[in-house]
Order: sequence, then C-alpha cells, then structure tokens
Amino acid sequence: MLDLELLRRVGFFSALEAKDLAAIRDVAEVRAFPKGKLLFCEGDRGDSFYLVLKGKVKATLLAEDGREVILSLLGPGEIVGEMALFDAEERRSATVETIEDSELLVLSGQAFLDVMAARPGIAMSVIATLAQRLRETSCRIRNLIFLDTYSRVGRYLVELARKQGRELADGSLLVLRPTHQEIANYIGTTRETVSRSMHELQAQGLIKIVGRRVILYRVNASGASPRPCTAGRRL
Repeated sequence: MLDLELLRRVGFFSALEAKDLAAIRDVAEVRAFPKGKLLFCEGDRGDSFYLVLKGKVKATLLAEDGREVILSLLGPGEIVGEMALFDAEERRSATVETIEDSELLVLSGQAFLDVMAARPGIAMSVIATLAQRLRETSCRIRNLIFLDTYSRVGRYLVELARKQGRELADGSLLVLRPTHQEIANYIGTTRETVSRSMHELQAQGLIKIVGRRVILYRVNASGASPRPCTAGRRL
C-alpha cells in the first residue's frame, strides 16, 4: 500500500491532513515507467492524470513542419494531464513522455473528482497548483514576446535553478540542464542559437558550463530571481 508519508513529501500534497492523504491513496496507483515511455499522445482521450514522484517528463506539441515544441519539463512534485480532471470529453492537448526513468502517481480523473468534492482541502491544493501553472504560462509568453534570445536562455537557466538548483559553498547554484535542443524547443529558437548564448553567458562570467551541468553565479542564495518576468541581460 502507498505510504502516506511518501505522499506528504510531495509538495502538491504536503499541507493536507492525514485523512485527505488516505482518500487520495485509495484512488491512486504508483507505476514505474522507463525513459522514453509515452504516457499519452495529443488527441488521445484522457481519463487520468499523473503526479511525478521521481524522474522527469516532458509535454510537447508537434509543429506542422515537424519541429517539436516543448510546453513544459516536469519533475518531482509536479502534475501533468490535469485537464482530464475537468473536461474528460476533450482530447489530450499535448503529448507527454518520460525523459528519465520515472515513478509516477496515476490518478483516475473521475475518482479524484469525487474525492475533491468531499474534501475541500484537496480542491484548494489543486486550484493553487493550476493558478501557479497559469502564472508560469503568462511569464513564458511575456518572455517570448519581450526578450531577445540571449535573455530567454538566461531567464530559462534562472528558472531552472530556482526549481532544481543545488546551492554551492560560494552561494552559486549548480543545476543539471536539458540538452541544447530541448532548451531551444522550450524557448522557441534553434540549438545553434542556444549554444552561442550559453557560451556568451560563460564568457561574461555569469555561468560556468561543466558538461551537462551549469553553475550560475548571479542568482541570489535562495535560487529565485528577484523579478522572474523582467526583461534584461542580467541573470
């Protein structure tokens, strides 16, 4: 049986009472997925959603010219496929697959809706998560409109460090980055442009590239950018 403490360690559920966690456990299933496993495809019917416990998944769209556009990269504690909760008659709006070996909590849409209807605390947690997702989407759209490519790459690294970075002794942040192609697909540019921007950031002393790891020097100790949506060339 799924351990309630495992659920409590997930940010999405951390503020819930034990009885609410138990209600979720009763309608949830933990499943392991290998890297590269498709969870669902754009156009599929959706009757469940997922919460990442371990690993990472990506949500993508396929452009008419065959390019992959990354909508989001999601790690532990984040949900994906949640629109199936509220509109099961609509088709999936994106394709989602694992990009690492992953462990996911799978929840039936209707069963979870029944739990939410009886337990307002769970519903408030879902609403807060969806509101945060909307804020992130708004910020991303703003960045695409107002920032040049160099600034979008810098802003992407800052946000990645805010979510996943590990603080080093000197106050800098170490983060494992996606590939240059994945970054390009996410911020709407080319792999070559991302590579040039990364090397320019390094030449200016803002970052240090160590293989797939990046050290960010001009981010505050908490890993948060003072103004996450602000344009400009500073990290």
